[in-house]
Amino acid sequence: MTNLLSILAIIGLAGSKYIIALALIFAGNFTFLESITMAIFGGMLGVVVFAYFGDGLKKGWQYFFPKRPKSDKIHINRLMRSIVYVRQRYGLAGIAFLTPIILTVPVGAMLATSFYKNKLQIFSYMFVAFTFWSVLLCGAYHLLGIDFNLDWMH
Repeated sequence: MTNLLSILAIIGLAGSKYIIALALIFAGNFTFLESITMAIFGGMLGVVVFAYFGDGLKKGWQYFFPKRPKSDKIHINRLMRSIVYVRQRYGLAGIAFLTPIILTVPVGAMLATSFYKNKLQIFSYMFVAFTFWSVLLCGAYHLLGIDFNLDWMH
C-alpha cells in the first residue's frame, strides 16, 4: 500500500515539479521501465490538467490576489525576451522541449495553450519532450550508472 501511495505521490509531483519527481524516482529504486513510465505519465497528466484548467486557476488566482493598476509602459525583462525568442525561433517544439527541465510543467503548459490553440498538437509535442527527457535522464541513471548526487535524499 505504501508503494502504491508513493507511486501516486510521485506521479502527482511529476505533474508540477518534474525534476523533483525524477529525484524521488531515483531515490525510490524503481526499475528503468517503471521510472520512465511514471515520469512520462506524471508529466503528461500535469500538462493535461494545466492545459484544460489553467485558465480557471489563473482567474481564481487573480480573484484572490488582484493585480495592481498598471502603468502604460510594458516592462520587458530577460525572461520575457527569452520566451519570445524561443517561441519565434523554435515554436511549440521549443516550448515543449524546455517545459520539463527549465519552465516547469504548469508554466510550459499554460504558455503553450496561450500561444497555440490546437490541444492535440500541444499534447503531442509535450509527449515527445517528456519521453525524450525521461529516457535520457532515466537511461543515464539506470543504464549508464550516472549518479545525480542524490546523497541528500537518504
